[in-house]
Amino acid sequence: MALDLDELLEGAPSYGVIDARDGYLIYSRAGHQDAFDRLAAEIEASAGAFEVIPLREDGDRCDRLFIAPLNEGKSFAPRR
Repeated sequence: MALDLDELLEGAPSYGVIDARDGYLIYSRAGHQDAFDRLAAEIEASAGAFEVIPLREDGDRCDRLFIAPLNEGKSFAPRR
């Protein structure tokens, strides 16, 4: 099942959302790492709907994800 981006961007107890210039930063909230790990795996599996860049601070464990919708223009894209 594909994730609904609008629903994902509402946030939840296990994660917060920061609106970035060309996408969104999804970050783990303290005490909810296991729930965030499950969400991160689901987001990465839905990567066809948007670009996903996992960010790791502590070894292999992902604590942030940068996601960018594929159907929106990028601020850094060359103009034609």
